[in-house]
Amino acid sequence: MPRTWPKVAKIYWDPYDDLPVIQPRQDEIDLYYVLRLTEPGDAKIARPGDLARLRETVVNEFGSDKVYKALFEDRVVLFNKVPHWDLMWEVASSGNVWGQLYFNPFIDSWRFRLSYHGAYEVLDKGLVDYVKVDSKHFYTDMPVNPPSTSQRSIVVLDYKGRIRGLAEKVDGRFIITKIFYDQRPPVETSRKPSSIQDVVKKNIEGLVALEEKSIRHLLKVHRRYNYKPVVSYSGGKDSLVSLHLAVKAFGSVDVLFNDTGLELPETLKNVEEVSGKYGLNLVTASAGNMFWSAVETFGPPGKDYRWCCKIIKLVPIAKTSRVKWPNGALNIVGQRAYESLDRAKSPVLWRNKWIPHVVSTTPIQEWSQLSIWLYIYANNLPYNKLYDRGFARLGCYLCPSSYLAEFKDVSTHYPCLWERWVEVLERWRRRLNQPEEWVKYGLWRWLTPASAKKRISKRIPGYVIDWRREYVSRLLSSEARLAPLKVEREGGSARILFNDVIIDDESQQVFSENIRMLASKVWREGETVFVESKNTRIRIAGDTMFVEPFTRDENIEDLADVLKVIYRIRSCVKCASCILWCPLNAIKMTPKGPLPRTPCLSCKLCIDTCPLADQLVEKVVIPLILDNPKAFKRASRRHSDHILALFSKLYKLSKGGREASSGLG
Repeated sequence: MPRTWPKVAKIYWDPYDDLPVIQPRQDEIDLYYVLRLTEPGDAKIARPGDLARLRETVVNEFGSDKVYKALFEDRVVLFNKVPHWDLMWEVASSGNVWGQLYFNPFIDSWRFRLSYHGAYEVLDKGLVDYVKVDSKHFYTDMPVNPPSTSQRSIVVLDYKGRIRGLAEKVDGRFIITKIFYDQRPPVETSRKPSSIQDVVKKNIEGLVALEEKSIRHLLKVHRRYNYKPVVSYSGGKDSLVSLHLAVKAFGSVDVLFNDTGLELPETLKNVEEVSGKYGLNLVTASAGNMFWSAVETFGPPGKDYRWCCKIIKLVPIAKTSRVKWPNGALNIVGQRAYESLDRAKSPVLWRNKWIPHVVSTTPIQEWSQLSIWLYIYANNLPYNKLYDRGFARLGCYLCPSSYLAEFKDVSTHYPCLWERWVEVLERWRRRLNQPEEWVKYGLWRWLTPASAKKRISKRIPGYVIDWRREYVSRLLSSEARLAPLKVEREGGSARILFNDVIIDDESQQVFSENIRMLASKVWREGETVFVESKNTRIRIAGDTMFVEPFTRDENIEDLADVLKVIYRIRSCVKCASCILWCPLNAIKMTPKGPLPRTPCLSCKLCIDTCPLADQLVEKVVIPLILDNPKAFKRASRRHSDHILALFSKLYKLSKGGREASSGLG
């Protein structure tokens, strides 16, 4: 099978000591098993909250805690995240994956499913009921008739007594829900009782090697740039390890915390605790109430519509870093290759178009999650106690990249915070004419008709994804209140009909000044506004826009720039990113949005670093015009490399890596 992940974490298992090993010595490697995890294999050590949830779920599944005790008690347990409807963990101990702990959003509860190894182990110990099936053919949803049992899940055997699958009770009867094709027996280990301290002791040599390599990397990058080292600390485990490594490398660093306004109380407390313990200068980039005001313009964020990262992370960080480190900084980020495919492909040194004067690097790109936790334990680092309560990821508590299982934890522990967000979602649900399941099953987490969104929507009777209707409703419900309703093409030109007058009399002057920023000619004849560039002429008359010609990529990009100016005037969120990055400091903010003043270089950086242009226009407006929800991925769009090259030229930046897909820590 071809590998999906370019980098995979490999965890070895010592069968004698019954402990995981991160980096075995070459002369010992043949003595260990490789733990067979789903890639990328980025397993974590189960925290107290994880173990409590696992025990409770196993008891619900099998009627007692005997299965839990046989597989997990007094052993180091690892959780490895794997693809599923929602959140699913492979659960391993003693060198084997014994099963999967997963959240079923359609019944709003956690379940546990045995793996073949788990079924083999507990059946051998007589801890699970089973049913024997005479048929040679097995298929999921096949009904079976077990002997009387109070267990929710049972093991299925074939006529020869071999383990073939699992069955569970559904609507009062048992049906086969899992068929095992790989029937290799579990690996043998000593099954010794073990603790986290035992694992740390076993891995000290490997942790020292990782530490030394990371510190060498930091010192090498620092010699190249000689910038002030600044650690982006989020309150999470990865940035904590990065901070500790940076302190070891440099002695003193500044700590940059991005307070998005969506952090949980324990995270805020941990940031103060950590900066105080290390005695470091804490710099906070605060977004204030920006998310709650901007959501009225953008609508709910999505995994493919991350306007929130620009508004409440990157822009506040850019503003703060321009004041604190105007000549540049070496930003040390807790980013790892195993967190996402984008980060797996990311360089270890980069600039970001939203914060171009800062060079970012990660000292832990090759660290697994197991290595991170062992390093924290080995050095007694002050980690965020939310992890002990079963929280797997920290940061913005309503992040669209979260799982419904994680939202459930937030709503349980922080009902007031979650209720505020639900009120916003409900308001947008009604505006977009969506069913209640749009909120319940988290369909708002995708803007485009993504495959995951389609998969969940199939479970909703009568629900059909109509992305065009949703995009139009989103625009009409936003502060812009302007949406393209119809596009007609004829003779190489395009006629675009909007729902409202595109440029009203109050906006005419601001529009004219902004359009000149695009190096375009602009004039008015009666009620018609003309905008002319080298490649394209655009006429705006009332609620209609004419684009002549509309046949080449250049015409699309000219139209996109004009649309960005129009929407910035109608619904600017006043983030001031454009003002921050104008090389001539020639932009002022007005009630109608940004107003460029002369002189102007026509560099377009002000619209290329505008969240409204980058997200609302590129991902909602232009897709409607081009009839393609993925239109923002078009090759002709000005991308990061072009923008960074322009920044480098205008600001005389030293060369420092390409732009990574991730944001700052």
